[in-house]
Amino acid sequence: MAREPKLRIAEHFYSIQGEGRTMGIPSVFIRLQACNILCKGEWVCDTIEVWKQGEGYTIDKFLVLMRKYIPHLKDGAHLIFTGGEPLIQQKAIEWAIRCFKRVYGFKPFIEIETNGTIEPMDELIPKIDLFNVSFKLKNSGVKFERRIKYDALKKLRRCNTIFKVVISNQHDFAEAENILDKIQADKKDIYLMPAGDNIKDIMKANSIVADICIKNTINFSTRLQIVLWNKTVGV
Repeated sequence: MAREPKLRIAEHFYSIQGEGRTMGIPSVFIRLQACNILCKGEWVCDTIEVWKQGEGYTIDKFLVLMRKYIPHLKDGAHLIFTGGEPLIQQKAIEWAIRCFKRVYGFKPFIEIETNGTIEPMDELIPKIDLFNVSFKLKNSGVKFERRIKYDALKKLRRCNTIFKVVISNQHDFAEAENILDKIQADKKDIYLMPAGDNIKDIMKANSIVADICIKNTINFSTRLQIVLWNKTVGV
């Protein structure tokens, strides 16, 4: 018999989705520990101090944790697994979703936020309503072969997926466009977001990124959690 996996959870909270296609929708966030790449260039991971912390949850403990969020989820709030890199723990996520549905009698709309370097398991894919893929660019300071995995990106592209890419200038966009072309991503599934982890930088970059989106007929997404609260975690 397979040993029941644990979910290593860094933080959990109820807020609104701040990015991409579902921006503005009330959501329950489960931030999982650990990441398989570590951004350390111009664009540094803004959640690292959180996802390095946390504890292991058995599935039973996770289900107890979710009780306080059930009214919101039944009313239509999304459930979002984020990180770090949540697909490191995809076996535990898949197990948790199955148990959640059995115990609570419904499955909410579920999103996973991923860096696109890990292929999702076939068993997990039908349980996820939206994959939010943010692959990393050269400005992350991570070597190309670690941050871009074309097989994983192509498999994710065949799922219900959006690609939301953080950029700060035309050079970033050119790099992102090359990757998106190679995986044949549909324009309707691409969102460009301004780089920045504080409201001053976001507001400065908003117009730059918006101009690129207008010129190239690509979706624009700000980072609403920063615009509203000037924070990147816990909101």
